[in-house]
Amino acid sequence: MIRLGRPKCGENGFTLLELLIAITILGLLLVALTNGVRFAGQAWETQTKRIERQGDLDAVQNILRQLITPAKRFSGSSFSLKFVGPLPVALARGGLYDIELRILNGQLVLVWQPHFRGPAATMQQSVTELAKDVTGLGLAYYVPGAGWLPTNSNKTPALVRIAMQAEDGRRLPPLIIAPMIDGETTDAK
Repeated sequence: MIRLGRPKCGENGFTLLELLIAITILGLLLVALTNGVRFAGQAWETQTKRIERQGDLDAVQNILRQLITPAKRFSGSSFSLKFVGPLPVALARGGLYDIELRILNGQLVLVWQPHFRGPAATMQQSVTELAKDVTGLGLAYYVPGAGWLPTNSNKTPALVRIAMQAEDGRRLPPLIIAPMIDGETTDAK
């Protein structure tokens, strides 16, 4: 005979309350996992951008070292550096160039032209962007016996310090370069 009403003691099954609790717990776990995956994705993207920025900064520092180390006839202030020297070998341009490092419209740029004296000295300048989003440039020149100076005029300093500030307010680590004097690097004491 079929019995209606109460289930027997040994029958399997879940009550509605138990099912609602299980679904709620699964929902909370999914929310936590989704937020965790989103956070991991944002952290990954932030780190990737930071690594790219650092790689760009390393490239800029290497170019500045290549330019300033063999340079001569330094003249500069705390915001601009002018010198005469060769361009990097990768550009395949021989000879000497008048080179200026400065900030132009939020960019760190090199302004350069072939080094000539006389009537042909007014050639068109080339502008090359080294870094974007740079709002501050601080240059200092180390002269033995005088220390770090904010300006330099036609004397090769023992060291050149280049400090930059990014648009977001970060101060980038300063770059210190020892120019060569008569084919040898200077000894800063």
